[in-house]
Amino acid sequence: MEDLTARRIAVVCVHGVASHPRYEFQDQVSGLLCDQLNENCGAAGEWVVDVVNPGNVLDHGDEEPLPTTSRVHRDSDSDPNAPDGSFFDVIEAYWSPISKGGTNWLWVVNWILRVVFVPLNTTASYNASWQKQFFDYGYIGGALVLAFGLFFVSLSAVWQSFVRVLTVTGLIKNTNPNEFITTLNANASGIGGVPIKIVVWLFVGLIGGFLVTQALVAIWKLIVQRKALVRNPKAVWHRVIAIVVLVTLGGACIVGMALAKFPNGVLGWRGVGLIVVIFVAFQLGYALLIGFMVGFFGDVEIYTTRDENDSRFYGMRDRILDVTVEALMRAISPQLNGGRRYDRVIVLAHSLGATIAMDALTRLYQLSLQGAVTREEFDRIRAFITAGSSLEKTRYFFDVSGATPTASFEHWRNDAYGTIFTCNPKALDRPNGHGVFWANYWYFQDPLCNEIRSYRSYLKPGESMESSRVIHEEREGQPEWMDGSGGREICWNERGHKRMTLTHWLLHGDYLYDAWFWRSSKYKGKEHLGALDVITSHVEGVRD
Repeated sequence: MEDLTARRIAVVCVHGVASHPRYEFQDQVSGLLCDQLNENCGAAGEWVVDVVNPGNVLDHGDEEPLPTTSRVHRDSDSDPNAPDGSFFDVIEAYWSPISKGGTNWLWVVNWILRVVFVPLNTTASYNASWQKQFFDYGYIGGALVLAFGLFFVSLSAVWQSFVRVLTVTGLIKNTNPNEFITTLNANASGIGGVPIKIVVWLFVGLIGGFLVTQALVAIWKLIVQRKALVRNPKAVWHRVIAIVVLVTLGGACIVGMALAKFPNGVLGWRGVGLIVVIFVAFQLGYALLIGFMVGFFGDVEIYTTRDENDSRFYGMRDRILDVTVEALMRAISPQLNGGRRYDRVIVLAHSLGATIAMDALTRLYQLSLQGAVTREEFDRIRAFITAGSSLEKTRYFFDVSGATPTASFEHWRNDAYGTIFTCNPKALDRPNGHGVFWANYWYFQDPLCNEIRSYRSYLKPGESMESSRVIHEEREGQPEWMDGSGGREICWNERGHKRMTLTHWLLHGDYLYDAWFWRSSKYKGKEHLGALDVITSHVEGVRD
């Protein structure tokens, strides 16, 4: 094994779906990497995070924000801009604003039904075990049914509440417009016999229901986020005070409306309860449909549109890919990064970011073959780490929503991946070249991710695409290639064993916060390779 002492490491991170503010994912990765390095920092000193601004990156007068870098280095370094020892620069490929607002819930639901549940393409296939397919389809379909079911409950409560309000206020008997307005303007008797206009009481009830619903949402979020809030007691007290205020004000409004005497009786607790149900059911349905369906699948719908005739979605996809390629170019090309040269580059991608990063790496590889990027620059990329990768699903979406792919295209695509990636961790022993080691981390109960199964190739890193046909003919008859899967694996898969709960029903954002993701270990006699060992492989001064 070659004894490397690489000290300057770039980690290019590509975030996934949902809205992200600029540098959020960069700060998240650098902060958690720093925490993991500090688990055994030893006598050399703790690791800290500083922000550095590489010069000569943007054109003069460019109004875009400076592309900052989060630098993880020892606190003993005299100058963060020129560390004495090893350091890690985390660079973000920030694409979130490009696709936001580009679609809506109706388009997303129609797209899900069209390409997931009723695909028209005859060749696209979702490569996963039947258990995983059953879970994923059930999860997504169940979320859709639950969302629309909650909206139905909300509408039913609206109708029941509407009828009850019309009855007790006398509005249901006054069909004449003038009598209707007169009744709304009449007085109802509140607590203590205080006369208040009926129309005012109606607003009081709606405000009370809304405030109580917000209090319930805040309580739920407090329960879900309790572990993260343990370190911040001030934030807990702030939320508790806010909840008490909401419950007090909303409860007072509800009590007042429940006890108010209208011309034909009182609304009662059942009537007010219906108003609360309206807001609660609507809030839950909206969260599922907009927060989950559109928040997660909207970006996927946009990025997997490969039709160049769709100027809106295809244009967004192209811009997203350009942003990611630019971030990678900063890491591998010193002239694009203020003269900074890295010994190694690691690409870390989450969720849909894995698909985007894969496309960007493939484009860079093609540029290296064409001479636009030097081979030395591309070979600095040593590892590709995917967490919660949606690559299997997006591959299916690419195929099912586009023209039926030809056999020639499938061969070319798989061959190209095989010349770039390898599932052999020994590739990390090389200073550069001989394949990019690809490690994929996934949970079975994460409906948005998968084990990588369909990415296989008959070619090995470094072999020529021009000789692929000859290589295919030679290897298809050899025992080591004859497993019926179209070549050998090019991805090292690591399955986590986290389970969802009632209060934590979506695991998709947990990977970077899971010690399993970072730390190597043994599980049931099997060696588990953690992302920290991939990132710090052959880095001098990391382990004391």
